[in-house]
Amino acid sequence: MMIATSEPPSILTEHDAGDVADLYARCIDYFMLQDGEPATLADAIDLFRDVPKDKSSADQTIMGWRNENGLIAVGAILRDYPSDRVWYLGFMIVNPAVRGQGIGRAIHDAIEQWAVARGAEEMRLAVLEANDAAERFWRSLGYRELRRVGPDTFKLRSHHRVELCRPLSSNLAASLA
Repeated sequence: MMIATSEPPSILTEHDAGDVADLYARCIDYFMLQDGEPATLADAIDLFRDVPKDKSSADQTIMGWRNENGLIAVGAILRDYPSDRVWYLGFMIVNPAVRGQGIGRAIHDAIEQWAVARGAEEMRLAVLEANDAAERFWRSLGYRELRRVGPDTFKLRSHHRVELCRPLSSNLAASLA
């Protein structure tokens, strides 16, 4: 089942935290890797509230993609972080039941188009060093390593993260010249 990329994602608010928590429960593989325990409703609420000190929740947009079974993916995008025109994809997760079908790429493309239309020139993200599949996915989309950070503690586990960056569509040709 493919996402209809012509259909825009929903912009989620904290009122959608229950749906996000349901998605998190289906994505237990990721939360066991990251945290060492399943995600909770409080974790879903934190998605809407947890931003860097110098930013506010208003600087972040949470997008959600649904199918007939409900929420299948979310992406959290922070604008102008860590600097102007650099946007941070702070979190993206896809229901394991629909992974491997091109949905992650379609979601990334939608996020990229949305961000470029609002002035973004570069996207950054971080992936857990322990999450080899995610790192391969992001690198396949043209992301390059910027630096390694950490270790940081996530509930019961500690991780180093690989921060990756990629110029966005409007700047891709210029970066390759």
